[in-house]
Amino acid sequence: MGTDEERADEQAAEWLARLNNRSVTTEELEEFYRWRRKPGNAARYAEVESLWRQARALGDDPDIAAAARDALARPRLERMESEARGWRPSRRVVLAGAALAPVAAGASWLLLPMARAYRTATGEQLVVSLGDGSRIRLNTDSRLHVDAGDTGRRVTLERGQAFFEVKHDPARPFEVRAGKAAIRAAGTQFDVHRSDEAVQVVLTQGSVSVDAGAGVPPTLLKAAGECATIGPAGALAVSHVDVEAATSWTTGRLVFHATPLANAIAEANRYSRTRIELEDPSLAGAKVNGSFETGDMDSFVAAVSALFDLKKRTQENRILLSRN
Repeated sequence: MGTDEERADEQAAEWLARLNNRSVTTEELEEFYRWRRKPGNAARYAEVESLWRQARALGDDPDIAAAARDALARPRLERMESEARGWRPSRRVVLAGAALAPVAAGASWLLLPMARAYRTATGEQLVVSLGDGSRIRLNTDSRLHVDAGDTGRRVTLERGQAFFEVKHDPARPFEVRAGKAAIRAAGTQFDVHRSDEAVQVVLTQGSVSVDAGAGVPPTLLKAAGECATIGPAGALAVSHVDVEAATSWTTGRLVFHATPLANAIAEANRYSRTRIELEDPSLAGAKVNGSFETGDMDSFVAAVSALFDLKKRTQENRILLSRN
């Protein structure tokens, strides 16, 4: 293999590693798309991504496991020094990282060239980037289907929650379906949460049209913090919410501002298989303020226990809270 081919492989591996970081900036994505448009680069990236997927499937293979151990055994200081000299991950390192990539907590990146379905387990987040630069962050215990074609981009949120950052493209409308509701966007950012009780759409930037599917004209959200809530019968109500609290999950945190304790517990429970149960219903409406890491049940329980003078009891995968 010639020097140019080796460099192209290194660049593809480097991009795969960068896009699998927990946070990727818009500038990095735009740089990646420019790189991918150069002749041969798209094919190189597809090959490396295919090998990455195969490696994840072969996580139990002894050779792959050995490569993973070797790649991850480098001291942190050594890697920092190498990066300072312009270190680039080899294909072997990318495969090793893929072989050990966790399926649970954390986030990953996937580039979607066609219609596909994706889901997350409890405590997991998945970040999806469409070829046009739009991206979707799928929250814990969620499932969606993406169909991005030449004439339109359509996402069906089957359950759970997702945050959308949509690139404007008049020739390819962007629509999110959640039950009977349809959310149509141009260049904008918004959050959609589909539960058994309702579909909630929170606008953070731009504007979106929300059609409740009840035979009434769509509602336009055009100010950050506007929230459309659609009940099971199709009734739509518009309110204003705290954007930071509504979207804090995208940064791995839960932010509560005067949130009823019952609601805060329900939100914390979404990120863990351990369930918190409040045994004293009279405290359900007590207000909670604070910021917690998603999945950090111990810190959350300790905080609310101290705040409301609660006693904790543990039963299997349940944490029972009652008054002292």
